[in-house]
Amino acid sequence: MTGRQQPTVSGDDDYAEPGSTRTQAATEDVGLEALPSWRVARSLLALRRQVDARAPRRSKASDGTIGDAAHASRSSDHNPWVRDGAMGVVTAMDVTHDPANGCDAGALAESILASQDVRVKYVIWNRRIASSYETGGVAAWIWRPYSGTNPHNKHVHISVLAEKAAFDSEAAWVI
Repeated sequence: MTGRQQPTVSGDDDYAEPGSTRTQAATEDVGLEALPSWRVARSLLALRRQVDARAPRRSKASDGTIGDAAHASRSSDHNPWVRDGAMGVVTAMDVTHDPANGCDAGALAESILASQDVRVKYVIWNRRIASSYETGGVAAWIWRPYSGTNPHNKHVHISVLAEKAAFDSEAAWVI
């Protein structure tokens, strides 16, 4: 997709987007602490169903959606900062790298990038990040270095856009 604008909220952690200054205080500004409930974006659940169908015996050791306390202290799409009414929506999912059991996270990442799925915000895999929009002088859908504290070499991270049409689309993924 060309001409896509960079989302205003950064991604997986403080290092997901260049120049991100979003902090715990900024997260509190959107009222995360007041969200009584949360759910996972339906598009990501659809992706997980497809991955599970393709690799039913895959390890899920590094799978994840909702963030832990460490995620809550920084900007992360694993936090339910997107709202659907009163419900918080988690717009990120991690899928464990387990090629021995049919789930190669690198191949999954490449398939998602090659498809240029309109739901994707960014993908992180093996010390690289690719966004669906131009950022930091790097074109959309192109890998660039990722220097976050988690190298994402045990799982691929997929974040979807904050628009309901994107995060709740259950259309099949090209994987």
